[in-house]
Amino acid sequence: MKLLALTVASAMLSAASLAHAAAPAAVATWNFNNTLSADEAGKPALSAIDPLSASGFVMDTVFGETRWVYRFDGDAMPSQQAGLFVDTSGLLDADDAYSVDIVFQFEADDASWENIFGVSNRQSDNALYIDPGQRLEVWPSGDGPTPFTYGEYHRVTLTNNGNDTVTGYMDGIFQFTLSSTSLNFSAYAAANPSRLIHFFADNLVGGGQGEFADGRVASIRLYDIELDGDQVGELPPLPAVPEPSAVALMLAGLGVIAAAARRREWC
Repeated sequence: MKLLALTVASAMLSAASLAHAAAPAAVATWNFNNTLSADEAGKPALSAIDPLSASGFVMDTVFGETRWVYRFDGDAMPSQQAGLFVDTSGLLDADDAYSVDIVFQFEADDASWENIFGVSNRQSDNALYIDPGQRLEVWPSGDGPTPFTYGEYHRVTLTNNGNDTVTGYMDGIFQFTLSSTSLNFSAYAAANPSRLIHFFADNLVGGGQGEFADGRVASIRLYDIELDGDQVGELPPLPAVPEPSAVALMLAGLGVIAAAARRREWC
């Protein structure tokens, strides 16, 4: 009987492990480990929007962990806002189903709107924001119940099911499900043929310009599917910073040996 119980328990643990292992992998991860490059080989790097040349990498404590983050530093004037963007045309299928998971903070509350990301190539005010009530909001569709605290890191996840429905989470906690086309790439096909995602920098034309705040970002994960609530809840707060590969370590070691040899030759 004990052997049977142990066998059943082992099978249950194995099934749970397999279910966890089957969680979808991000198509691209940016960990800001003193670089804007993606963790995955062959994936595009983020591009900086830094008109004031004031942005850059700093060390910070994120969820109790000391790590590099990217600080974006600009001004509310549309042409002077700072942020990041990425070309997703080689990352996402040609539809509107995707998910973005981002760990960031806005440094100060100016009782206004702050842009998190949009997919209109900065040609529309429709995007994901923190609104003046400190709530996560897809403009103009609606917001959630949980206050966003400034000067602290939060993990915000936005999923798009590809059928005009978006779902938002903050720190893994459900905020809303809304009927919205605001974050559909297809809604801006002419203005955004490369399917760019802009982070933190607001629209350059139309109404509602200037909705920007300085901040810091610790990670961005991009998925080519709509994550469900269980999958969002199981995501670790921060993706692990990848260890150097064995090849990179070997090359680094060879570099040290070569440098030592050159120093001996100079002596």
